[in-house]
Amino acid sequence: MEVVSRFQAINLDGLSQVRLMERTDQKFVVPLRQLASLLLAVAEHYYILEIDGERMLGYQTHYFDTENDQLYKNHHNGKLNRYKVRKRTYLNSRTSFFEIKFKNNKRKTFKRRIETEQDQTTLDVVERAFVRQHSPIDPADLHFKSMNQFSRITLADKQFTERCTIDVNLQFKSQHLATGLDELAIIEIKQNNHARSSILNRHLNESGFQPTGFSKYCIGRALAENDLKQNAFKPKLKRLNKLTNPLCYHPYY
Repeated sequence: MEVVSRFQAINLDGLSQVRLMERTDQKFVVPLRQLASLLLAVAEHYYILEIDGERMLGYQTHYFDTENDQLYKNHHNGKLNRYKVRKRTYLNSRTSFFEIKFKNNKRKTFKRRIETEQDQTTLDVVERAFVRQHSPIDPADLHFKSMNQFSRITLADKQFTERCTIDVNLQFKSQHLATGLDELAIIEIKQNNHARSSILNRHLNESGFQPTGFSKYCIGRALAENDLKQNAFKPKLKRLNKLTNPLCYHPYY
């Protein structure tokens, strides 16, 4: 994607100025065909993360859930104070972290993580202890459920108050079934406070895009597993289909 060359680069040390492990966030789903023009409009206001000359970095995530998919169901049912448990690998650097994400009833997101070098589909003793420390979940109940992979562009505003991630080339694998969302980009704007002051947020709104919930874990499983409860996700899945079909797409739908 040529437009990424228009941004001034920043390294990981620079990006650490805006870690935002406790934050509010907004997500937007954008057709890939419109992403370049959006990025071009904001390029002078943001740095882009660059590692070893690469600006689009590969991610792979393995998710864990209970035998009866309670974490998935909590999200589907709109339960507040909910958790996700995952192992994320940064493919360019081959480093991995075991992570617990918690969203509280004020829609604030908290993330705790530790570095891991273990098998991506099982939990070791240290990781099980980490689950007990940072969640009410019994780690003995957790099992590997699904995997996703994508390429990510990471931006930071030049005042270091905001971090933005843009995920493309999303691929999902769950219970030996694979699917993808090649024609969409998932944009997430992360700030300590509400993202109304964000320049990227303003351009998205002006282009007709409004914030929407989007869980790569839940949507990936819903797309790949028809037997999962997914009534609450059907409007979102229908909208994803519209966004990938330019003949029926209207941004204010």
